[in-house]
Amino acid sequence: MRTFFNQPESAAMQRYQPRDSASRSRQRLRAPRLAGGFTLVELVIVIVILGVLAVAVLPKFFERITFDARAFHDQALAAVRHAQKVAIAQRRTVWVNVTASGIQVCYDPGCGTPVTDPVRGGALSVAAPAGVSLSPASFRFDGLGRPSTGVSITVTGDVPRMIVVESETGYVHG
Repeated sequence: MRTFFNQPESAAMQRYQPRDSASRSRQRLRAPRLAGGFTLVELVIVIVILGVLAVAVLPKFFERITFDARAFHDQALAAVRHAQKVAIAQRRTVWVNVTASGIQVCYDPGCGTPVTDPVRGGALSVAAPAGVSLSPASFRFDGLGRPSTGVSITVTGDVPRMIVVESETGYVHG
């Protein structure tokens, strides 16, 4: 028997050729064997990778300090933004006093007259939770929302995060 390129078939190929019509029909009825599933090596590698993640990475997601630091950063950012909005809305100077343990928003530098918190109704201040601290700073927004100086406040906890007040525009971002 000759192949497409007019070459004789190898002896190995001739052995697998069915010899009669009955064996040809049996060969057609057999389903082709598909390689399915994963090998043992692949499964072991996946289990090892999952074990490393479970030991090294996943506990970081469930530490309390991680959530506290992020929540405090967001609250502090909102307090500074609110200070700027109050300054613009009331056309008066609003002071932001940042200490290592929290932020206070007031109408005077000594914080004798605090700005009212729109949610709680008391003085607008945000206290840092345990394990979280701030870089101290003090600045003010004028009646047009411009800061007295550009400020970068660092919130340290699990990962340092920044709150930046742009000097020219007063844009507050973190």
